[in-house]
Parts: sequence; C-alpha cells; structure tokens
Amino acid sequence: MLKDMDFGVYGKGIDGYIHHSLAMDRIQEEEENRKALMDEFDNEGNFNSDDLDSDNFSSDDFGSDDFGGDDF
Repeated sequence: MLKDMDFGVYGKGIDGYIHHSLAMDRIQEEEENRKALMDEFDNEGNFNSDDLDSDNFSSDDFGSDDFGGDDF
C-alpha cells in the first residue's frame, strides 16, 4: 500500500514518505524556532516602532567616526 503512494516532489513509496516526513518535521521545527525568536524579541522591550518614523537622526545615532578623519 505505501509503495503505491505518491508524495509529489518527495517521491513515491517508502522513500517519498521518509523525505516528506523529514521535510514536515523540519518545517515544524523551524516554525517553532521562529516563534521563539520573535517572542524573545517582543519580550526585550527595546524596540519602539515609533523610532522608525523619525527623521531626526544625528551623527551620534550612527556611532562615532572610526575612519580617522578625511584620509580618503
């Protein structure tokens, strides 16, 4: 019965089933990792979306001049 089943791009039979199963497990794991990362990011509280709308940037917002002057 399994040898007759077609799993599309993953192949037919037991090989197709194994490839399909591993792919679905990997997708589920990646989704869980992505959600955990986003939850961690949301819980840090350091991000304020209002900062993205500001046009009030100064040179201090981008760090100091590490190039040693105008030596180009």
